[in-house]
Amino acid sequence: MLAICEDCSKKYNIDESKMKSDRARFSCQECGHIIVVVKSKTEQASQEDRPGGEPSDGQKLDSI
Repeated sequence: MLAICEDCSKKYNIDESKMKSDRARFSCQECGHIIVVVKSKTEQASQEDRPGGEPSDGQKLDSI
């Protein structure tokens, strides 16, 4: 999922499978603005299908 800071437009690539709940928030590394992301419905369904909700790959939060 692509998340973009509303204040400075810095882009972040978010791995939804690493999110522990339906929502996550983090501070922008550029300006400190709090960014809130909501997990998509398709990712929620696929996590329920996997035993223990384990991620399918090793991706992590990266800035673009």
